[in-house]
Amino acid sequence: MATPFDSPRWDTFGLLKEAFLALDQRFAEVNETKSSIDRSVLDLLIRVARSPAATARPTDLAAGLALVPSRITRCLDDAERQGFIERRAHPTDGRSTLIVLAPAGEALLAELEGPLAHAQARLIHDLLGPEDVVTLERLTRTLRDEAQRTSSEDLIGR
Repeated sequence: MATPFDSPRWDTFGLLKEAFLALDQRFAEVNETKSSIDRSVLDLLIRVARSPAATARPTDLAAGLALVPSRITRCLDDAERQGFIERRAHPTDGRSTLIVLAPAGEALLAELEGPLAHAQARLIHDLLGPEDVVTLERLTRTLRDEAQRTSSEDLIGR
């Protein structure tokens, strides 16, 4: 008799999730040895830094970090309170706010980039090699884009 989650297809999902969680934990540990910043705030700062013109709307940050509105608001408030980000009025949309790195946020990222880049190289790029990294990026983009595009109602089949 089959048991729940017995299908080999669950291996793919489980391995993907376990790989992400293990990598995320290693990066968090590297961060903790170099700073006392909360990992959610660090993820936010990196996301802002990697956004076009190092500027992002809160809704885009929430989507990219998979955070609900209340959580992104708390994270932004924490980052602003610590002096890592600034909120600015959008130049063409009066209803929108833009998030930019403050000098303290830029300094923190400059300090952490080396150790985090070393961990990234060791756990991803050096391990997989260039061709596998290209394949991994293509596949994870496909999964991410579809998951962001698809509603829970579509998945449940209502």
